[in-house]
Amino acid sequence: MPENVLEAVGLHRAFGGVRAVDDVSFTLPEGGSLGIVGESGSGKTTTARIVVGLERADAGEVRVRGRARDPRGRGRARRLARAREVQMVFQDPYLSLDPRTSVEGVLRETLRLHFPGTDHDRRVRELLDQVGLGTRAADARPRQLSGGQRQRV
Repeated sequence: MPENVLEAVGLHRAFGGVRAVDDVSFTLPEGGSLGIVGESGSGKTTTARIVVGLERADAGEVRVRGRARDPRGRGRARRLARAREVQMVFQDPYLSLDPRTSVEGVLRETLRLHFPGTDHDRRVRELLDQVGLGTRAADARPRQLSGGQRQRV
């Protein structure tokens, strides 16, 4: 039986008198995928923001590999630790990418933050190959890529 890499248990979040998230629970097993579906205003984004640590739940808990995430931790080191555990892929990645930075630059910056002091040349090439972009895409800017290519970056 695969280990659950992510669990949300009884998440609640209200904004004033409006309940944005009301007792949301789910599990995500190793190698699995999860889709959160609902109409506009149903709390999908708020739930995702709680899971990645951008928002605090009023009640409930998020666990990564069985360990509760500490939503109170502040500072750069704590944000980086949370980002290493769970990350969000935005529906429109064009808004998340700096239009002045090449694909290689984006990958290098991410690797530098998460794996300082290592050689990133080889890893950048590996990552590009893994997502089917190849090394030719390394010099491309976001506007030169299709929507699917931007999401893979």
